[in-house]
Amino acid sequence: MNIKLKVELCKKSSWLFVLFFVIGTAVFLNFLIVDHAAADPDGGVTPPKWSPVSLPSDSCPSGDTNCHYSSPVLADLNDDNFLDIIVATNKGHVLAIDHNGHVLWDRDTAPSFGMAAGTQEIHSSPAIADIDNDGRPEIVVGAGTIYGTVCTQGGVIVLEHDGQVKAGWPQLAVDEETPPAGCRDTVFASPALGDLDKDGDLEIVAAGFDKRVYAWHHNGTLVAGFPPASALHHRFPTWPGLDHKLGDNTWGSPALADLDNDGNLDIVLGTGEGNFDDSYGNGTGWVCPYALPAGWAPGYCGGSIYAFSHTGAIKSGFPRYVLEEVGSTPAVIDVNGDGKLEFFMGMGHFYNLRSPDHPQYGFKVLGLDSQGNNLPGWPQATGGNVVMSPSLGDIAGDDQPEVVVIADDRKLYAWHLNGTAVPGFPMTPKDQAGNPSSAFNTHMGLVMADYDGDGKMEIFFNQSGVVNVVDGNGQQLTGTNFPNNTKPIYYAYGVLINTPAVGDIDNDGKLELVASNSSLYVWDLNQSTNRADWPMFKKNPARTATEEEPSMMVSPGSFAVMVPSGSSNTIKVNLRVANTGPGSFDWQANATPSNGVSMLPTSGTVSDEKTVQVSINPSGLGVGVHDYVIHFEGSVSNKIVAGSPINVTIRVVVANHVHKSFLPMITK
Repeated sequence: MNIKLKVELCKKSSWLFVLFFVIGTAVFLNFLIVDHAAADPDGGVTPPKWSPVSLPSDSCPSGDTNCHYSSPVLADLNDDNFLDIIVATNKGHVLAIDHNGHVLWDRDTAPSFGMAAGTQEIHSSPAIADIDNDGRPEIVVGAGTIYGTVCTQGGVIVLEHDGQVKAGWPQLAVDEETPPAGCRDTVFASPALGDLDKDGDLEIVAAGFDKRVYAWHHNGTLVAGFPPASALHHRFPTWPGLDHKLGDNTWGSPALADLDNDGNLDIVLGTGEGNFDDSYGNGTGWVCPYALPAGWAPGYCGGSIYAFSHTGAIKSGFPRYVLEEVGSTPAVIDVNGDGKLEFFMGMGHFYNLRSPDHPQYGFKVLGLDSQGNNLPGWPQATGGNVVMSPSLGDIAGDDQPEVVVIADDRKLYAWHLNGTAVPGFPMTPKDQAGNPSSAFNTHMGLVMADYDGDGKMEIFFNQSGVVNVVDGNGQQLTGTNFPNNTKPIYYAYGVLINTPAVGDIDNDGKLELVASNSSLYVWDLNQSTNRADWPMFKKNPARTATEEEPSMMVSPGSFAVMVPSGSSNTIKVNLRVANTGPGSFDWQANATPSNGVSMLPTSGTVSDEKTVQVSINPSGLGVGVHDYVIHFEGSVSNKIVAGSPINVTIRVVVANHVHKSFLPMITK
């Protein structure tokens, strides 16, 4: 265990070294950009929609304040039918800004973690959904420091739609062996929200530096089976702790998707957990083909991709061990229309940076099926590590999404789903001054939206201090010749190291572009439509990183009624079949037992909700308890929808003597 501990400590400090390098380089470039901009502030820079909103920010290691990894998210918080902008900052604040640029609320999360005001950090991106089924969305975000000398209490916090802290939150991570002691470890990755247990409300899935994969109910209690055990626990059962955690920490964010079409959501994520060669017990044939970093445990290297079921069980075919750490977030889609989902991921750069051999196993994008096998045509090679997360969108206009990513060779790559390159790619995007900028080696992503009204998706991404846009043919649509340029420049007057967002926040049928560093910027995209295949980090406000699909819910979940013996009065119960996602699905229902039961209707298509009346004739029922199970199934194109199947129990209690009492109602 001493060897393993040495591995964990070295890995954490090495990651922090990489972060300092990235931040320092980006800030230096930002100073150059600002100086250049000062020479001619009107040189083609596109004015924002309204004055930038200053955000509570803390100092970066270099003294700048623009080291914000958290990406903005768009959702309607106040039920006014306009999208609001929610953003978190490196000073531990979460803010909501309306479509006119007015701050709705500003929550400093530090006191909720037992810390002094202004001392928390947030680098996770907020996730938003109605997790408790009360009709109003909640905001969920991870917290904690990325600096090894700073003490914060890391974990996950949930805010109500008005910024108030939800009861039962925050939930703290564990203080692992990583310094400083006495400080709960950070949750850097962005949470994902989905209905794991099919009870109609949503669970929160998050992973952190404490090596744990969490799933909480909306009230803060853990879902049964979480945190799950590492696959290494079965190989090394005497090593402490692996029965409820992984072998290393997690930087990339989890995706939620029903991989195998069994009606239950699964959890997919990349981790820093490597494998051990056969010099350890119960060998698997694993080999480390490169020299290991100084002080490293002999025979330990690589990373892994895990898929967990809704109960925390490791899915068949996983973990998939690879020879580089995996810090990218999956992008999930059904590639071949078989009802089972596939996903695409970048790799990482830890061993490329820290091994004396500088191996290039992270110079690729993976395409994997639901069993962890390589898809035909995948992986695809790149000219650098792929720390960034892929996105999916129809940039080629062929009615099929393409896989798009940026590697740290500063090139933008695009492939069709079969692995063939899209014409015009790879290409090298440039900043407003015509420079290729610094390497893209932070945990950001790309956005896909119809920028120019041609019906196809264009690619949006942050580069230095600008948001760049590239067409589906590889041509850059934003300016590269400041101050003498004729193309738009979406300039944020400070480095951007997260993912922008797009959405029609003012309901004018056109998209707006949103970016954040120490300020929040919003620009009108006047030539756009309101179409966006991948409008924000991890695709949607719930941060599931997969196509939003219909989802079935039936309420109430159970019903009980008492009737007197010998009664022939028909019992009528109305059940509500609801679609909690986009689109529509087909449904059908049947009853067990079926004698004496009728339903109207018994099948149909639902886009929002449908009432099903269940009638039960109690004639002939003996004294006692009689249960009727109403079984609902939902599907789209022969694929089971999320939440399906659902069983609703109607309990009929037959008694010899039934008395009714009426009590007065007292109101204040």
